[in-house]
Amino acid sequence: MYRYVFFFLLFLPFSLRAQNTLYFMDHLPQSMIYNPAFFPDVDSYLGMPALSGVSAQVYNSAFNFNELTDFGDNISNQGFDADKYLKSLGDENRLLAEARISLISMGFRISDKSFLSFSVDGNSYIVNNSPTDIMYLFTDLDEIPRDNFPVEINNISMITANYMSIGATYSYKVTENLTLGISPKINFNNFAMETNNLTYTVEPDISDGEDDYKQSVSGKFLLGMFTEMDPEFVDQGDVDLDEGFSIFPEGWEEETGFGNLFTNKSLSLDLGATYKYENWMFSGSIINIGSSVFKSNNYEVKGDEEYINVKELDKTKFAIPTKIFVGAMHQFSPKWNYGILVNNTFYKNNYTPSATISLNGYVGKWLSTSASYTAGYKFDNLGIGLRLRFLPGTDLFMVTDNIIQAINYKNANRFTAAVGINMLFGMKGVENYTSETEDPL
Repeated sequence: MYRYVFFFLLFLPFSLRAQNTLYFMDHLPQSMIYNPAFFPDVDSYLGMPALSGVSAQVYNSAFNFNELTDFGDNISNQGFDADKYLKSLGDENRLLAEARISLISMGFRISDKSFLSFSVDGNSYIVNNSPTDIMYLFTDLDEIPRDNFPVEINNISMITANYMSIGATYSYKVTENLTLGISPKINFNNFAMETNNLTYTVEPDISDGEDDYKQSVSGKFLLGMFTEMDPEFVDQGDVDLDEGFSIFPEGWEEETGFGNLFTNKSLSLDLGATYKYENWMFSGSIINIGSSVFKSNNYEVKGDEEYINVKELDKTKFAIPTKIFVGAMHQFSPKWNYGILVNNTFYKNNYTPSATISLNGYVGKWLSTSASYTAGYKFDNLGIGLRLRFLPGTDLFMVTDNIIQAINYKNANRFTAAVGINMLFGMKGVENYTSETEDPL
């Protein structure tokens, strides 16, 4: 049970965010997520509730699904050298994941120079660094030879946060060429955890004539929650794990309501700009300026294999990923353009740069598409994006930065995807965009 609770917390956010390919896709309001200065060429739009945008990305550096399966299948073989296998993968594994679901989004043109939109989103992310030995914990413990015990995974560091954001985006054309955008958001923080140098230990425990395993986590971590822990448990001091304990007060499920999700509030901000020069458009943005803040229900937890100690804190901040985008797009024909994008995502004590080139354009009146290549992580990141008008005024879009790895997912170290449905009203010049005689810029 101990192990499953630990991994539930570890992988809780797998419910992040793409996409470099989506950045320059025309007539997608979701592009404003990456640059609030992008001015949609529509009178108004409505994102289908819970369907207007679901995006995710997962990256695991040291091993993929097939390698994990291979390790588990061979761990019990007499001639298999587990340490040598792990060493071939490297000393450290890095896991990055983000997820976003748009619960509702809408926007409308205020004037020829300004556009206003609103959104409610669910957000989640995780950054985890651990030795490649963590692969032991994904195997059947009964298959691990007794000579390999105790299994001790040291220096596990992780930060994760889950929050809902309510925001508004305002785009304003300062001049014919310059557009500025701002997106202030209120974040309602539901769960966050930060660890540093945790140790997870598994060792055999023979009791009552049956083989069992003693599993423990030792170290310290910060925890922010949407509900409080049992005050008696918090004030108890060192708690003997063998005696059992209750983390939450009796009847907490009935007393915890929907309003608890809005208890811990914080602010964040997105800024963006675009500048057009002849057939070029240059753009830049900074996303997620802020942090996840818990003013109540936040705790410091310390413990080892015998005792655990919980202390309530007054206020705790957890970092959220800050993203910087710098791009340029050239309209080389009425229907087609190419884009260049550099993106750097900053986590606490980590950053992940990437660069993307994309070809974007129209195939007929009802289909627009993007094809891209992204450098960073791995080097087979060919992306594709499709926007299909399947009903009048209704668009379906699907985007991935990693079409090859999506198909060959068992050998993939990284996966990104985004999908959604929009209803667009009063699209400006779509028919002209598909005409060789008009220039959309």
